[in-house]
Amino acid sequence: MEHEGRQRTRVLTGVGLVLAGLSLTAAWSGLSGTWVGDDWHMVGNYLYADWAELGVVFQRNAAYYLFAEEKVGPGPYRPITMLTLLATHLLGPEPWLHHALSWLLHALTAVLLFLVLRHQLAERGASTWAIDLTGIVLTACFALHPVQVESYVWINGRSDLLAGFWLVVLLLLLELPSTDSARRLRPVMLAFVAFLGVGSKLPFAFAAGAGWAAWAMRGRPSWRLQAGIAIGGALGLHVLLRAAFAPFDGSLGSSTGILRDQAVWLAIPKLWADAVWALVSLRAEAMQSLSWALYRPWSFSSIVGLGLALLAVAALIWRRDRTGLAYVIGGMLTLAPVVVVSRSFWMGFDRYLYMPLLLFVLAAGPYVLRLVVATSTARWAAAWAVAGAALLVALALQTKRASATYSSQAAHDAALVEDHPLDPTVHYYLARAAGRSGDLALLDARLAQMPGPPWPRAIAVPTYELAARIGNDEKARQAISALVDTASPRQCNETRERLLNWRERTPDRGIASLLARSADGMTCNRR
Repeated sequence: MEHEGRQRTRVLTGVGLVLAGLSLTAAWSGLSGTWVGDDWHMVGNYLYADWAELGVVFQRNAAYYLFAEEKVGPGPYRPITMLTLLATHLLGPEPWLHHALSWLLHALTAVLLFLVLRHQLAERGASTWAIDLTGIVLTACFALHPVQVESYVWINGRSDLLAGFWLVVLLLLLELPSTDSARRLRPVMLAFVAFLGVGSKLPFAFAAGAGWAAWAMRGRPSWRLQAGIAIGGALGLHVLLRAAFAPFDGSLGSSTGILRDQAVWLAIPKLWADAVWALVSLRAEAMQSLSWALYRPWSFSSIVGLGLALLAVAALIWRRDRTGLAYVIGGMLTLAPVVVVSRSFWMGFDRYLYMPLLLFVLAAGPYVLRLVVATSTARWAAAWAVAGAALLVALALQTKRASATYSSQAAHDAALVEDHPLDPTVHYYLARAAGRSGDLALLDARLAQMPGPPWPRAIAVPTYELAARIGNDEKARQAISALVDTASPRQCNETRERLLNWRERTPDRGIASLLARSADGMTCNRR
């Protein structure tokens, strides 16, 4: 037995090293790249060069670290994430150090996921080799999935990456056998890890709750209540700190009253649908705009994704798999808060799938194990080998393609247009960058390439400002149309006042006349 144990350890270590090498090779172009997108804030923000910030990071919201100006608006409260970004940047203000830390966190998360899977599947009564094979297959899918690239290759994806890491640490703490002495210490450890997780990103609270519920229902351990109280207490402490240092000012996602906006809640099914399709299709693309992803019409792929999600939930209900349901519903709830930023311009979508994919993998574990056991014959060995090799190659190639978009800012910008030519927010993003650099000719060219409405409301106002700056009447007219068309009844007065304000400022008589007609045509309760 001891010999078999050592041999098994050597085999698992070898497989782990192969997967790590494959991941590193596939993602190397991005990991060896430079700053991209919001990463540049670290270069331009003086706070990233101040060691004193490590002592006050719990007293600031994340918006302080996004802008170089003193005036900062409301932002998410992620002190643990910001602590890792600040500390890394202070030690070495180079992209490679951030990328190295991110990839190591991703690799450690995959290792811990494998350990959690082994613990959860051990009670199924299957052989050790079947459990190990199941864990390897699922861990490889997680570690090499192209949607994960945005979390560990893009530096500003750190919050989802770090929260996912603390999630698997929490789940492993729940799974480990507990002696009387360890059981007394375990709630303290759980509370500490939960505090680190929710301090990395708030949706961790949903993922942690789902993980605890699945664990509590599966084995009904005697100390499940103490564990739940410990985790809940840590989440409560985070809420108190946020209330003290980063309180909500009545707005979320750059919009006041967004939680009362029916369109926001109606966007959640599309969010889930697009997420499922991204996971099952293994698609690789440059980061997409969240505001456009939730605003654009339903596509065939979105419909397929929603159908697969509903089918999975229905199957779990039919099988009365409460543990699987806890994981799947928890993954959906972890993703759902993303809709509150759908009313602002927000680049990136895939990174929000990091924690949900962890939970979905855990839900799939028993079913993959059953498949492995059912096909554990010599006749199936060759098929498993071919299928496994094909899956690894497909995952690695897609990861390589996704990673290449982060090799440089130029590569990123080119990939955005190539992958999302009809996304108006991508063209707005590039036009805004040109405007900030002062290149008015490039700004005009970027606006000319921008597809006309429909546009998400988030880009209508800033696009008008850019168009007015260079006198692009066509794009200004489109922005006016987009602003009026996307105004909800609650936004009617606000929109009308903005149109009238623009009319007073524009020197163009034609645009002024259009603004006046648009304002007069809005039927709302005028103040």
